[in-house]
This record gives sequence, C-alpha cells and structure tokens, in this order.
Amino acid sequence: MNIRKTKPLANLFFGLSTIFYLHTGVAQEQASLFLFGQELEVCSSENTQFCAKSKITKGFDESAKLGPIYAITDEAISRLSDINWTEQPELKAQTIALLKAIKPEINDKQLSERDFVRILRRSSFSYGDEIFKGRDVWSGLFEFEKNNLFDLLEQKQSNRSAKRLKTEVDLASTENETAMLAYQAFYQQAKQVAGSKRKPRVAFVTGGNRDPYQKVDYYYELFNQLGFEAIWLPLDAAMQTVMSVKDYDNNACDSLSQLQVQKLASFRRDILYPDLFNQQLTLCKKKEGLINELKRADAIYIADGSPLLTSHAFYTPTGEPSVELLKIKEMLANNQLIVGVEGQTVNMLASQNVILSGEGVQTFVEPTTAIFNASEACNLGVDCISLEAERTLTYLNQGILDLFPYGILDNQITSLARETRLLKTAYATKTRFAFGLEKQTAVSIAIEHSEKGDSLNFEVIGRGGIWVFDTKNGNLQTGSMASDEFVSHYFTHQDTFMFRNNAVSHDIASWKVATRLNSANPTVTSAQPFARNNFYKFNQMLCNTGASSAQANGQLQEINYTLQLVKDASSTARQGALLLDGRSETVCSFSGVSNKILVN
Repeated sequence: MNIRKTKPLANLFFGLSTIFYLHTGVAQEQASLFLFGQELEVCSSENTQFCAKSKITKGFDESAKLGPIYAITDEAISRLSDINWTEQPELKAQTIALLKAIKPEINDKQLSERDFVRILRRSSFSYGDEIFKGRDVWSGLFEFEKNNLFDLLEQKQSNRSAKRLKTEVDLASTENETAMLAYQAFYQQAKQVAGSKRKPRVAFVTGGNRDPYQKVDYYYELFNQLGFEAIWLPLDAAMQTVMSVKDYDNNACDSLSQLQVQKLASFRRDILYPDLFNQQLTLCKKKEGLINELKRADAIYIADGSPLLTSHAFYTPTGEPSVELLKIKEMLANNQLIVGVEGQTVNMLASQNVILSGEGVQTFVEPTTAIFNASEACNLGVDCISLEAERTLTYLNQGILDLFPYGILDNQITSLARETRLLKTAYATKTRFAFGLEKQTAVSIAIEHSEKGDSLNFEVIGRGGIWVFDTKNGNLQTGSMASDEFVSHYFTHQDTFMFRNNAVSHDIASWKVATRLNSANPTVTSAQPFARNNFYKFNQMLCNTGASSAQANGQLQEINYTLQLVKDASSTARQGALLLDGRSETVCSFSGVSNKILVN
C-alpha cells in the first residue's frame, strides 16, 4: 500500500499546508542512517494508543492478538515448581502458594498482565503458620524473576483452526502523524536503493528484546503495509551462539530453545510462537541462511531493545564482529543499504562510548562505570538486563554497531531527563560532541565521505527534536556540578543541519521566524534545571522570549549551583506553529547557545 494515500497522511498534508511551507520529500539526499524515537508507533491490535476512536470502537478481526494473556493452570504451577525461574527458594515457594490460593478465584480465567498483577497484589494467603500479603511477595521479586514468572504463566493463543493469533496493524486508522511521516521517509530512501523495478526490501531485527518474537508480527504488518517486502532477520544472542559452533557441531541448532533461556532470559518462546521458532530454526540449519537474507535487503531496521542483548546478537561469543555485522558495514559503505535504528538502539550506532544505564541528575556527581565491551559486561541474558536497569551511569568503551564515529548518542532526552548522563559521558570520555534524540522524533542522516573530511546532513521529522551538545573538549569537575562552557543546539521538525569538521551549521525551516529580542533575562529560582523536563523548558523559555541570557538555580546533594545560558551574535532562535495529530503547538529551534554550570 502506498502510504501517501492513507487517510492520516492526507489529513496531515492538508493541515500542514495552512501553517508552513510543506515539502513531501522529507529527506532530500540519499540517507545512510535513520533514527527513530520510541513513540513512533502505529495503530495495532496490541497497542490501540495511536488508533482512531472509530477503530477502537469497531475493534480488530477476531483472529487478531490483543496482547499476552495469563492463567493459573495446573500445568503452569508444575512449571513453576520444576523450573529454576528465581534465585530465591523461599520466595519461590511463597509465590506458588499465593497462586494456588487465588486459583479458585480466577477459575481458569485468562487475564492481562495488568489485571493479573492487580489480583496478586490485593490477595492474602497462608504459608506455613503465617498469613502473607501478595503485594509483599510481588515486591520481593526482582524484575527478571517477574519476567520469568509471566513467561511460565503465559498462554498460547490460537484460532479455531489452531493457528496462532497474530498482531494486526492498521495504518489507515493510525493517529500518529510523526510516525507516518518518518516511516514514509524511510520507505522513500529504501526505494532509491532498490530502484524502480521492484519493491524495496527491509530486513528487520528484533533480537534486542528478551522476547525476540513478541513484535515480529507487528513489524511484518507495518512494513508490508508501507509498501516494503518485509524480511525478518532472526538474529539474537541465542542464534549467534549457535551459529558460532554449528560448523563443527551438526546438532548445534537443536539447542536454540535452551539457549534462549540462558542468553535472552526468555522461557517457552518455542511453545508460544511455534511458527516463528521453526522459521528461525530453519534459517539456522541453512548454510549462510542469515547472510543470504541480508544480501537481499535494501534497508535494515533494528528494533528497540537492550544494547547488550543486541551486541551479543551482532558479535560472536569471543567478542568478534559477526559476519552479519561486517556485511551490513560493507553494504552501507557501498550505498547498497540504509540502516534504521529505533529507541535504545540509537545509542549503539556510536563507534565508542555506548551508554547503557544511568538516570537522574545525580549522574553528574556520582562515579561512573566504564566497561570495555559487551562480553566483559555480561554473558547471561539476566545479567545484561539487570545491568541496564541500574540507576548509576554505565557505558561501554567499545562501540556496538560502530556506524557513527562522530560522537555519543542517546535517546529520550527530555522525557527521561537524560541530558545529564549524556553530558557526563561526553566529559568523562573526552568526546567533544553528543547527540540526543527525543522519543517523538525521527532523524535522517546523509553522510558524504571525502578527503577533506566527512560531511553529515541531518533532517528532523516530527514532534520533539534532537539536541546537539558541543563540550568544546572541556571538563566537568569530579564530584561537582561545575563545568566548563558547552554549546547547545536544538532542532525541530523540517530543520536541517550540517556537521563537518567539528562545526554545526543549520538551515532552520522557513516557516519558523526569528524570536523578538527581549532585554529581560528570565530567571528560574524555584525549579531544579536538570530535574524532569526542566532543562528543555528552561531552554525553550530563552528561545521563545528572545532574551539574551537566563539563569536557573538548583541544589544537588548539598551542592548549590547555577546554570547560565547565554546567546551572542552567532546564536539563532526561531519559532513557529506546528500542527501534528490535530493539535497546534509552538516549537522553537535554536543554535549556538552557551551553557555553563557554576557552583555557588
């Protein structure tokens, strides 16, 4: 289906033309890389958040999967008793006792995860000579143990013909215009690679998810409806482990399901998704099965997932780049492939210093952990997932995909207040430039190589934006908030900016106009400038008011500090009205704003 004819996109073009100059070709140059934020989802049977009200009312076909379902059956309780799904024997016994106690209440009902947790937490049960509360048992389980528990309770979903229910996608009912524009641009770029005689082919990878089958149906439907020929590339840590030994072990592929437990911390995927498991198993047993599929592709799309699990998918158990990763780099270098990355996978593009974890402003002052590569970080899936859940800042010195040698990347900057961990990593590793993508934004990157240096052309799509920080090779004082000057840039929908020879230049969309100069300097004294989305709001205040400078005061661990923002003659600030998803909002792009953190 040609996406340009879908109802949401048609409405979008009509609305946008009344607000700013619209050009349908969002990415003008041949892009090499595409960055997709986490919220570029479309309407699907498992996630109706971005579905039109009429679609929600009508619903999906009865053969559509509406989400995972769970039940307390005798078989499930037996699995929980027999399998080592937790490292806490006493809590394991209490969990089983809790499930047995609420089984009569549920009476073989099939529940969503949310409903299941609600019943568990409100229940009480007898164990030994004591009465326990379900919420205490639930809170005592680690996150990986909760995942294991649900794996063992999840029920297979089939229709009357015993065929597995699959996730359905409805692009025509999607109300997420940023996603529609982003995927349309991705399609058009892949079409340039493919030529005019056939459909463009996209190979998608879901192996960064602990359940590598969970979103396969979604991406099949999404890309096929966009007009692609979709190819699932079933590359994950378990598959990579098997392929590394199958040349001298003819039966290696038969251990795939057991390795999914070890390498992905995922149980019973072969039972719940028998068709996808068999498809993966068939490719495993073929000589160069994955490589042959990859060679057919004009684009590869690496779905959101764990950086460490994704690294183990693309590297051999000995830490060497896999033949698949080497082929991707070769095809990209020969302009035979474009690479799309989604969510946390954005971080993995960097050639070094890949951010794994770290939340909150405290990352500025607390010690960081640097790990050489993913093999050193973890070997088992449960350890990989646990490490990335830490609040302390951790990063890999070595890159993973190694396709972006121009700086550090991160995602969800404003929504999760990650500017502090991005800046701290840049300072700690002496990396001059750092790039941060918002969750409602996509960015295409065209890279031109020359003897005079690489030239990068970025184009921004959608609600939100992308940050660029230039640390100017400065320093952040150890254990303190005090920093040398760093320069910030923030670009929004339809802006283009260029990066060459360590300099950023820009072409801000023509429908945005210069903000009126204001001699007043806004001062924020009541809010922490790095808490929640305050850093974004503070910068937008400076941008929208036209003030030449602003300052905000904050406190962290008894450190009183001031963040100063200053614009000079080389700075730019332009604002405009953006209409997306049926609502208008003011967006403000800026470039060349000086930042400095002073300790009082």
